[in-house]
Amino acid sequence: MSQLGRDEILRKLQSGESLEGLDLQRANLVEMDLTGVSLRNCNLLGANFFRAVLEESDLSGARLDECDFYKADLEGAKLMGASLKRAHLKDCDLYNADLSNADLTHANFEWAILKKAKLQNVKLERGNLYETNLKSADLTGADLRGASFENANLKNATLRHCQAQVSSFHKARLTDADLSGSVLDGVNLRSAEVRGANFESVSGLTDEQVEYARKGGCKGL
Repeated sequence: MSQLGRDEILRKLQSGESLEGLDLQRANLVEMDLTGVSLRNCNLLGANFFRAVLEESDLSGARLDECDFYKADLEGAKLMGASLKRAHLKDCDLYNADLSNADLTHANFEWAILKKAKLQNVKLERGNLYETNLKSADLTGADLRGASFENANLKNATLRHCQAQVSSFHKARLTDADLSGSVLDGVNLRSAEVRGANFESVSGLTDEQVEYARKGGCKGL
């Protein structure tokens, strides 16, 4: 159970008290307006943020494992170095959010908006990004091993020097994306759109995949 109940959290917010570093695990934050609120370094394990508004909020360094962010608004939020292992972020709006160095292992981003999001050096092993909008997102240096980007929009995204072994880009839009220097052993590129994508210095592609990418209009191969 949470160390603070919903009413006490609301009271602290209304009185302007700091919530930074508090133990708020399993907290009920459903539909709560947390716009601009700092929750830095909080323990929010398993908290429920269903439809909560967290625009420009600061959750950097927070423990957010197994949290439910379904349909939450995190536009412009700061989540640098946060732990979101097995977090549920389906239909979540993370436009222009900063998740750099976050642990997103096994996180579910189905249908989420991560357009222009900062995802440098994230751990995204076995993450689910089905139909996620990652247009112009920056995933430089990310660990994407076993992650699924099926039907995802990665147009103009940066995926330089990623570890993407056994990840799936089935039917993903990789138009003008930059995958240069990435490790792609066992990757699934079936039916992916690769026109203008940069595959310079990638490793792990089979001869068949190289031929497919070349025919699709990629660069660097």
